[in-house]
Amino acid sequence: MAAVGEPYALIGKIYEAATEADLWPSVLIELSETIGFEQVALPALDWRANVFHTIAPRLDPTLLTAYEDYWAFHDPVLAGAMQRKPGEICTVDKVMPRAEFRATPVYNEFWRLAGFGLDTIGANLLVEDQFATLICFSNSSGKDSVTSEQRKIFEFILPHLTRSLRIHRRLWDWECLEVIAEEGLESVPEAALLVDASARVISANQAARSMLDRGQPIFLEKGRLSAACYSETLQKAITSCTLKVPSLSVPGADFAIPQESPRAPILVEVTPLASKNRLRELPWIRPGIPVALVRLHDPETDRRQKEERLRNRFGFTYAETALVMEIMEGDGRLAAARRCGIKDATAKTHLANIFVKTGTRRQAELVRILLTDAAQELE
Repeated sequence: MAAVGEPYALIGKIYEAATEADLWPSVLIELSETIGFEQVALPALDWRANVFHTIAPRLDPTLLTAYEDYWAFHDPVLAGAMQRKPGEICTVDKVMPRAEFRATPVYNEFWRLAGFGLDTIGANLLVEDQFATLICFSNSSGKDSVTSEQRKIFEFILPHLTRSLRIHRRLWDWECLEVIAEEGLESVPEAALLVDASARVISANQAARSMLDRGQPIFLEKGRLSAACYSETLQKAITSCTLKVPSLSVPGADFAIPQESPRAPILVEVTPLASKNRLRELPWIRPGIPVALVRLHDPETDRRQKEERLRNRFGFTYAETALVMEIMEGDGRLAAARRCGIKDATAKTHLANIFVKTGTRRQAELVRILLTDAAQELE
């Protein structure tokens, strides 16, 4: 058994792992050897996206894959432990009786094969918004209990592990904010989202959040951006924006999502990030590295915004605004009146008022003024 003083040598390495993600496997192995456990794991679960990942450097890769793909979502001990407060030390006995756990499929088909004994100790390191990261150590099957010496060393290193992960998380958040700023997400007038290679949303502006809240025409399915019958098209476009996928074609795609008549289709544009920043990946879970910008243009929303700007800018009535929007199409007053469903005489009256409010005398001059004003709004 290692002496209690030996963990001091590992404290520096724990904090180095905050900025060097590749160090975590070796740090975990040294920690398990120092405390005297056979197995160690750093699992994390994101309930929003139904995604689980773990670093378990001593676990057989085949068993690790099986646990990530299936058993993690059917393990009552893991589920119970991850509901605990950060820093609260937990054992199997605190979650459920050992005899009851021994009868579960996950114990018989994973824990025993992996060499995990029931003498396991762990604690949450990070808990935030349906996301949790846990550190756990396990004696091999047959050892009676976690010793007081093992618990003492675990209690000593626990605050340092928690702080290291929070530092790593904070660094990642700062880098993500830099990418969002470079992409100008909030300044984009239409709905815009940053997504990772799996279509998980990393960030979204207000217009996009409103669309997601409505669930039309886009929505989240297990944390991933979806679009009804167009989810596969969307995913392929996003995947083409990753650096890992060689392609002779231009990355990204443009396509339209139909809406119920008479609403116009939503125009979707998927492009690689303009930002040259490369975010470091969090090693204890795959939260997603932004790879693509998804923009959604709703012609009706755009029209409503233009109408509101015109009313605010020139004091138009709703009827005058509707006529102005049609006149800007450039095919004359009669055609504009027909599309508005009003008589030509009514259109003449509205147009006279519009000329007064804009200081213009002819339709060509009016259209020029309005187009110039619209261009200045976009600058």
